[in-house]
Amino acid sequence: MGKMKLSEFISSNRDELIGRCRAKVAKRSAPAATEAEIDHGVPLFLDQLVNELRHGPSKTDEISKSAIQYGHDLLLQGFTVSQVVHNYGDVCQSVTDLAMETGAPIATDEFRTLNGCLDDAIAGAVTEYSRGQQVTRDGHSDEMRRWINTAITAFEVLQSGRVGIGGTTGQLLSMSLTKVRALIDRPVAVTAKPS
Repeated sequence: MGKMKLSEFISSNRDELIGRCRAKVAKRSAPAATEAEIDHGVPLFLDQLVNELRHGPSKTDEISKSAIQYGHDLLLQGFTVSQVVHNYGDVCQSVTDLAMETGAPIATDEFRTLNGCLDDAIAGAVTEYSRGQQVTRDGHSDEMRRWINTAITAFEVLQSGRVGIGGTTGQLLSMSLTKVRALIDRPVAVTAKPS
């Protein structure tokens, strides 16, 4: 295969990539995948990725904004934060698997763009998912739980090797741990005992 840009590869194999992501989600999802999960999130991300590969980073942060909405939508549909993260990971795996199968080389700078876009999308979706979780206990402990869950999820993404520590997901982990420390250091209001 001749030297094809990653943007062209994704555009010409778009339906195949969506199909591969659909198959991965179908094997894993509980609750069952909805049409919106695949038919909206994956194609939109692929289109935005192609745009970034062709024109450079978006000045409007389209990927992050869409990921925020996607994280919110999946939370409302009952998906776990792990499923949200895996949906983006499926895109990366599908692109790299198909490229290897067809002998299409991916240039280092294009792979870096792919990882950066995934990193931004995962961080945006996880942040919104965590923010959208309903409050079930008092504000302090619930806020602590949200930040800890966000930190754990960010760590799991980093541990998977899909994104690097120096990107948005690494920043999300650092910010989450800083927020947890601030909550721990926050003075607790003490009420006086009746005499």
